Amino acid sequence: MFLERIFIKNYKDTSNPAVRFKYGMLASVFGLITNILLFTGKIIVGIIGQSITVIADAINNMSDSGNSIVTMFGFKMSSKPADSKHPYGYARYEYITALFVALIVLIIGVLLGKESVEKIISPAPTSVSVATYVILAVAIALKLYQLFVYRSFAKKINSESLKAMSVDSINDTISTTAVLAASLLIDFLPDVEVSIDGICGLLVSVLIVISSIKLVANTVKPLLGEKPPKELVVKIRKELMSYNGVLGIHDLMIHNYGEGRNFVMVHVEVDSSVDIMESHALIDEIEQDFKKKMGIHLSVHMDPIDVNNPLVKKLKEESIVLLSKLDDHLSLHDFRIVSGPNRTNILFDVVLPFFEKHTQEEITDWFKHNFVGEEGMEYNFVIDIDRDYVSPPSVEEQGKKEEEQEHREKTELLEQVERDLYEHESEAVDKKEDNDELLKKAEKEQKEIEEEKAKQDKFFKL
Repeated sequence: MFLERIFIKNYKDTSNPAVRFKYGMLASVFGLITNILLFTGKIIVGIIGQSITVIADAINNMSDSGNSIVTMFGFKMSSKPADSKHPYGYARYEYITALFVALIVLIIGVLLGKESVEKIISPAPTSVSVATYVILAVAIALKLYQLFVYRSFAKKINSESLKAMSVDSINDTISTTAVLAASLLIDFLPDVEVSIDGICGLLVSVLIVISSIKLVANTVKPLLGEKPPKELVVKIRKELMSYNGVLGIHDLMIHNYGEGRNFVMVHVEVDSSVDIMESHALIDEIEQDFKKKMGIHLSVHMDPIDVNNPLVKKLKEESIVLLSKLDDHLSLHDFRIVSGPNRTNILFDVVLPFFEKHTQEEITDWFKHNFVGEEGMEYNFVIDIDRDYVSPPSVEEQGKKEEEQEHREKTELLEQVERDLYEHESEAVDKKEDNDELLKKAEKEQKEIEEEKAKQDKFFKL
C-alpha cells in the first residue's frame, strides 16, 4: 500500500495509538471522497435512465459516505484518554460505530428490497447509455480498491470499524456488478416483459441484508464481552510462568475495553515457605513488567501454596484422580486442608467448563462417598465452583480435542509397534551376526586343529 506511506509518519508502528488513529482517519477520508464521487456519477446516469437499481446503488454510496463520517467520529472518540467518567478509556466507541455502520447497511438493504418489489409489480421503462456502463465499470474498480484499502488497514490495526467497512465494500462491489449485469440485459433484451431491473435489485438487497445481519452479530460480540483470543491467553500464561517463584496460575480473567485496552486479573501460586515480602516483590515486578512489555493492566492475587507438606500432596493427588474419574474435563486448584485429630477439612475450587452440567452438590457428594484417604479419619469437603473465562472449549472443540487425543494415541501405538519391530529385527540381525561370528570362529578353530594334526602326521612320518 502506498497511501499510508505518503500520509502516515511511522506507519509501521501500528501499536502506537497515535499511528493507529491516523490509519483510521486516512481510511475514513479516503472512503468519504471516493463514495461522494461514486454517488455523483451514479445519481446522474440513474435519473437520466430512470433506473431504480442504479439510483439505489447511488444512494447506497451516499450512505457509505455517511458511514465514513461516523467511522471518523468513532476513531476520534476512541482515541480520547481515560478520565474520571470513563476510567477504562473510550476505545469501545469504535465498536459502537462499527455497529452503527452495520445497522445502516441493513436498513439500506431493506429499503432497496422494497423499491425492487415495487418495480417488479409496476415495471417502468429503463434506458441504458454508454455513460452508465462507464460509471458502473469505474465504480466496480474503485470499490475493489476500497475493499483492498479497508481490509489492509483493518488487519494492520485490528479495527472492527474498518472490518465492517470492508464487508460493506464487498457488498457494494457485488451490488454494482449486479446493476451492470441488469443494465446489459435491459440493453440487449428490450422486449422482455419482466422487470429485470427490479429482480436484480431484489437479489442484491437480499445479499446486503444477510451480510449486514452477520456484521451486526460480529460487532455486538465485543460489546457484550466475548472470549479473548487464544493467542493472547497463551501469551499471558507463558509470560507468567516464566518467572522464578511462580508455581502455577488460575482464575485468569481478561476484560477488553477496545483495541489495546486489556485489563487482566489472575491468581498466582507461590511457595508459602518463602518470605511474604519476597513474594510480594515478585508480584509487583510481574505487574510492572506486563504494563511495560505488553501494555496490559495486570492485577495479581497471590495464593501461597504448601509444597512441603507430604499429607497435603498425598490428599491433593488422590483428589485429582477422583475428580478425573467423575469427569476428565474438570480440574481443581487452591487446594488446602485444615487437619484435626479425627477430622480433616479439605477445601479446593473446581473449574467447570460452560458445556458441563455438574452442580456443586453433585461434585461434593461424589467426594464424600468415594474419597478413601486414611483409615479412621473423617473428611469434610468444602468445594467452590469456578468458570474458565478465557478458554472454555465448546462441545465441538472438546470433541475435536478428543479426536486429536485418540489420533495421538493411535499414532503413538503405531510408533511403538514400529519401534518393537525394529528392535526385533535389530536383535535378529545381531543374533545372525553373532552366529556368523561364532561359525567363523569355529571354522577357524577347526582349520587350526586340522593344520596342527597335519603337522603331527608329518612329524611322525619323519
